[in-house]
Amino acid sequence: MSAFPYKKTLVTGAGRGVGAALSRQLLARGSDLIALNRSPAPLDALLTELNQPERVSAVLADVSQFEQLERSLAAVLAEHDDIDLIILNAGLDLPQRITAFDWRIARSQIDTNLTANYVFLAALVPYLLARGGGRIALVSSLGSYAGCPYEHVYNASKAGTRMMLDGVRAELLDSSVEITGIYPGFITTQMLDENAFAVSQSNSPEEAATLILDGIAAGEDEIIFPQETAAMVAQLRGLGPRERAEVVRSLMAEPPA
Repeated sequence: MSAFPYKKTLVTGAGRGVGAALSRQLLARGSDLIALNRSPAPLDALLTELNQPERVSAVLADVSQFEQLERSLAAVLAEHDDIDLIILNAGLDLPQRITAFDWRIARSQIDTNLTANYVFLAALVPYLLARGGGRIALVSSLGSYAGCPYEHVYNASKAGTRMMLDGVRAELLDSSVEITGIYPGFITTQMLDENAFAVSQSNSPEEAATLILDGIAAGEDEIIFPQETAAMVAQLRGLGPRERAEVVRSLMAEPPA
């Protein structure tokens, strides 16, 4: 395996699941780490597990509290002038029935999954341009390509992220900042337990982290996995609206209470 090309990485949603797996693997690949998380207990547990205080910095910040996040980012960027990779991994999935819908819950998903990423980009793109380049990798979802019962807010927020990635990549095409979109299928995390899909197979967080970091190291613009789920989504997009609705409905479990 060739050397990992990035020396210091900022990871959001670092406390659990894919974020924690990414954090472990980044250190193993030689990248120092800035681990950002909204909850202190998982972050503290991660720092204890990693046990490399000289290589790991912790940032406690709620990505949905935008003004606080701006201040936290400004402090991080003032302290670290050598971040060359950012992995925006924080996400939220809270399924709801449209017949018992709470817009406040929906807004929390959109704030976390979409709008927060603009707060990050507004701070990080100028930072990377000023230091001569780097890469921003952002976790969207294969769910960004389909609207599903109970999950349409999640789908919409991830589709917005996909469109944001495409637009920002085009805007920065001739610059020193690279953009990678990450489109996973199901990953065995707490979020999977709380969603409304009938899941037959999934990647582990460690498997997902390996695929993501291998793709980033190879300079890929898009990282899509698993291929079986991606192929199914591609077929789904070729159906008519009612056929598509029937298929996605058959893939759903009842939403958690």
